[in-house]
Amino acid sequence: MKLLKRTWADVSLDALARNYHAIRGHIPAGCKFLGVMKADAYGHGAVPLSHALVDLGAEYLAVSNLEEAVQIRRGGIRAPILILGYTPAMYAENMLYLDLTQEVHSLAYAKELNDALSGTNFILNVHLKLDTGMTRIGFTAYGDEAALSEMVAAAKLPHLHVEGAFMHFSVADSRAEEDVAFTRLQYQRFEAALSYLQSAGIELEVRHCCNSGATLLYPEYAMDMVRPGIMTYGLCPSPDTAGILDLEPVLRLYTTVSQIRTFPAGVDVSYGRTYTTKREQRLAVLSIGYADGLLRSLSGKAAFLLHGKLAPVVGRICMDMCMVDVTDIPEAREGDTVAVISPERPCEVLAEQLGTISYEVLCGINKRIPRIYLQGGKASEILQYIV
Repeated sequence: MKLLKRTWADVSLDALARNYHAIRGHIPAGCKFLGVMKADAYGHGAVPLSHALVDLGAEYLAVSNLEEAVQIRRGGIRAPILILGYTPAMYAENMLYLDLTQEVHSLAYAKELNDALSGTNFILNVHLKLDTGMTRIGFTAYGDEAALSEMVAAAKLPHLHVEGAFMHFSVADSRAEEDVAFTRLQYQRFEAALSYLQSAGIELEVRHCCNSGATLLYPEYAMDMVRPGIMTYGLCPSPDTAGILDLEPVLRLYTTVSQIRTFPAGVDVSYGRTYTTKREQRLAVLSIGYADGLLRSLSGKAAFLLHGKLAPVVGRICMDMCMVDVTDIPEAREGDTVAVISPERPCEVLAEQLGTISYEVLCGINKRIPRIYLQGGKASEILQYIV
């Protein structure tokens, strides 16, 4: 089947390469690059983006869970993959078979993994996850001496090889004075925990803590590896980090005009009759709705580019369609391409209208939308999840 250009996303591998090299130039020489592939590479397509980043030189990849790791391995990627979230210990041998690295966040969990491999000669590669103030999973790396000794005990279990240790910053993308102080405190806590491990004879090969915000604002914290997520895809994690690097959004989202009609004043539009035409208006129906990731809460807020002009959404967004006002765009025709996310109307605009962050908007782009990968201005691959 040929590509159905109803609604689709263009993913620029050239922009990805430019972002990758910009980040490489910003961090210390010799520092490893971990490509964050969780949530389908932030909606960009995990397998194609994994191939692209590994080809560019990324030494490590990361996912949220075992299923995501399986997807990448099935895609032919052999680079090291770190699972950032919890995997039940019953899958320890599966992780070994797939050559995966698992985070370990507590001594109890470490023992579960070790027990699952008891009676074998297998050793699972792991990274210790430390909580320095994010308050998610992790060994408590502050104010808890018992947790520090538990890290050492976990590292000495016979079926685990502790290759590395990592933490996650909570406000590293903020320049506010109190947030800068807390980021420094988190880093100091991490350093202290690493020193404790070293004093106990635990030699780590990979220490990492920098997410996108920290990579941009604190490259001196890079240690052995950085984990730039959203910035790899060309978006800054916050306004405080904008302009530090010349990043280019990798993804653009398009849809098509399926019908145009003219209505007199006083006509109700869409579910709930929340919008009534104010005058004679020309309305276009677009082939995108909340089942594609265009959230219903954008009704009456969003506007998209058509022939270089803004066409505002009117009425409630439907599951598969939405309506926009093209009264002031007389050149609009059925079959026209409409830019939902583009350099002129970036993802951040939709995020602001939703009261959320660009991460959520990108991750919400539905799997029924094909991704077209562009390199040198030409389509190099098309990812269709359904057909």
